[in-house]
Amino acid sequence: MISELKLNNFRCFETSTINLSPGINFFYGPNGSGKTSILEAIYMCSSGKSFKSSNIKSLISFDQDFFSINAYDSNKGYTLNLVKGRVSPISIKINNTKSTTSALLKEFPATAIHNNTFSFANASPDFRRKILDRSLFVSSPNFSETWFGFYRSLKQRNSSLKKGLIDNIDVWNQKVSEEGIALDINRITFFEDSLSELNNIFNRLKPSPMVDKLNKVNIEFFSGWDKENQLYELLTQNQKKDLFSKTTTQGPHKADIKILINGMDAKQILSRGEQKILSILWCCSQNEVLRKKYNIDATLIIDDIKSELDNATFEVFLNLLNFLDNQVIFSCIDDHFSSKINPNYKDFKKFHVEQLR
Repeated sequence: MISELKLNNFRCFETSTINLSPGINFFYGPNGSGKTSILEAIYMCSSGKSFKSSNIKSLISFDQDFFSINAYDSNKGYTLNLVKGRVSPISIKINNTKSTTSALLKEFPATAIHNNTFSFANASPDFRRKILDRSLFVSSPNFSETWFGFYRSLKQRNSSLKKGLIDNIDVWNQKVSEEGIALDINRITFFEDSLSELNNIFNRLKPSPMVDKLNKVNIEFFSGWDKENQLYELLTQNQKKDLFSKTTTQGPHKADIKILINGMDAKQILSRGEQKILSILWCCSQNEVLRKKYNIDATLIIDDIKSELDNATFEVFLNLLNFLDNQVIFSCIDDHFSSKINPNYKDFKKFHVEQLR
């Protein structure tokens, strides 16, 4: 959780210091004022990446040679320093010690919902897997070893398939199966915990037709293969098919979180606003698991909250803010949110972005 953020030469911010609340943080201002840039900087503290641009050099202010982001977590007493020059790689230091992007996720965990990825229901299976796996990387010290072990074995099996080499394929069948089952168990456990927390959230939300509709959504975890068969047996049976396809067609790399209503894909039934609020609720449920089970405070970042949300879905979001214990940071073009602020909101802070520059 970030308590203080300092920006230098970051997009439109020459220099700025922002003291964040551990609870709800609301940034508002017209398009181009820097709302998304602040949220981008906060997300970079968790990933070393931007959710808006794949080229982080583009984040350096015009006519400047570098940008820097300094952050402070008052709960842990941790400091973070990110520096990116036009001709130098990004430098990451945690507590003045050189570090890596993978360490950022563990020490400053955050999930971002923005206009390119606002729909959990409409996204690709890969996106939904990544959302789940990010939380697992944060919560389990052994998960990264399991995750990388599986994907290394999968890469070797796929390489053998592409070259048509089957003499040693059984070695990789066994390895992919062994690592894949361990990965699957981790995912299922965290998914079931998240689903339980989502149900808790629905029970706490104020009843409304919108809440009733969203509560009818059925969220299921699909492991990536038919569980009526052992993974090793399935890999062996599928060797000819996989040789023809030159890739492994079933396994944890095909896992998905399926969102259904009455057996139908929810994206065909839910509006864009309903999909967005469902994504927010699901991310909150994962953050609740991190907080309650692992004592990890993760930040939820939501860019342009009113985009796609109509009044009914926005009311669900406002109600959600009443009982969230994690840090939430969101933005909006105008300040109409203020008239709806509940005086009981925990640790609420509002920022007019143009005054921060």
